[in-house]
Amino acid sequence: MKLKNNKSGGVLLKTVYKFSILFSITLCVFISSCSDSSDNTITPNDPNGGSGTTQSVTSDQRQNIEFDGFRLEVHAGDVPRNSNGTAGTVAFSLNTSSTTESGIPSVPSGFTVISKYLKAGPESFNLNSPVQLFFPAASQNTPQDLAVLKYSEAAQEWKLVPTSALDTANRKVGIDQLSLGYYVLVKQNFSDNATDFRQGGAMYDCPPEPFMNYILTVQSVSPEKPSILSQYSGGLIGQAYMNPIFLGCPIGKTKAIVPQGSISFWVTRSNCQANPPVIETYSIPAPVTVPDPLEFIGWSTYDAVTYVPFCLPAGGSWVAGRPENWPQPTVPVGTGTFQATLTWLNTASNATDLDLHLYGPDNLHIFWSNTSSANFSLDRDWQSQTGNAIENIFSTTATIPLGNYRVNVVHFSGFAKSFNCRVIVNGSVTNYSGNLGGGSVDVRTFTIQ
Repeated sequence: MKLKNNKSGGVLLKTVYKFSILFSITLCVFISSCSDSSDNTITPNDPNGGSGTTQSVTSDQRQNIEFDGFRLEVHAGDVPRNSNGTAGTVAFSLNTSSTTESGIPSVPSGFTVISKYLKAGPESFNLNSPVQLFFPAASQNTPQDLAVLKYSEAAQEWKLVPTSALDTANRKVGIDQLSLGYYVLVKQNFSDNATDFRQGGAMYDCPPEPFMNYILTVQSVSPEKPSILSQYSGGLIGQAYMNPIFLGCPIGKTKAIVPQGSISFWVTRSNCQANPPVIETYSIPAPVTVPDPLEFIGWSTYDAVTYVPFCLPAGGSWVAGRPENWPQPTVPVGTGTFQATLTWLNTASNATDLDLHLYGPDNLHIFWSNTSSANFSLDRDWQSQTGNAIENIFSTTATIPLGNYRVNVVHFSGFAKSFNCRVIVNGSVTNYSGNLGGGSVDVRTFTIQ
């Protein structure tokens, strides 16, 4: 039996308790079928499919994934490699809805929602390099004052994500992300000078090298209005901006929409024809001062006027490696015909141990103490350690046995915790977001016929 180790203490008590649960389950299976425990809550879910799309991409691939007007662009090298250096695989997903998920607050005053809400996955997963997300804005005559908000689980509120790209032909607003989550496109309503946080633009303008993609990452920022930093997801430090890419290679200069003021960027480059691409970062940050806001004329801009050009400072050199403020890439988890991924956030002062369970035909039960069967495996079992928590169960065979299945999340110990569980079945993807302070909840039931 696998013994779970609770870093906060109480290892023996927890082990004995979980052993008793395991013994009870085994006894029930031996004697007869057992009903759900009284603290298990059966909740509505979608047994017929999802409201989105999913596609698996490897470390060596590039892929555009589109759904409901949204577009996710994954480039070669974005997906982290496995621990042994082989190409990893990640199942990306896009789900949309017209309303916020249960328990998520409305966007703050001063913003008007103009698009659907987007859940982009996998959540709580750090990519090797940024992917690009595009949000439909065809109803808007100009991208002026449009912005993307991302829900921060840590702050439990919506935060700004800077715009990094504009698809002017299709009227879409783009952002670059090293980790995915829950988003919505909004229009900012500026009522007076005190709340006027209109942003300016900076543009990497060094002589281009053939086939080189350039990424700008915020190293430091000193805005004219410092209070704007509290509105940004992550406070803006570490935000990445990519140049436009077509078929894997650059088609324009790298631009960044940033607060007016002084800002420094780490500049990163990689050759778009290399596989895998080698990331290099210039050893000295590049500074630029942005004095004026961007002014858009319809869906076009005057690049030489609105974006402040800058280049690399003298005295530095290109060094192999990612910028220091990019998060460590997550080792990919297993994926297949079926995949259930449970994610939540643990902090030092607010940690929880949630468990992911899969029930199925012929007394199938995959969980922390029974991690594999002929068709399924649990390959990531997170406990109460801090960080982006992930538990993952996936199918190891091309087909899975016929019958009824149930995906269940159990609160074992710790604080009440918000979580998301993404379930993929035969290409159909659903997300269940909830909060558990005890007991368990079914997040999806489905039937394989």
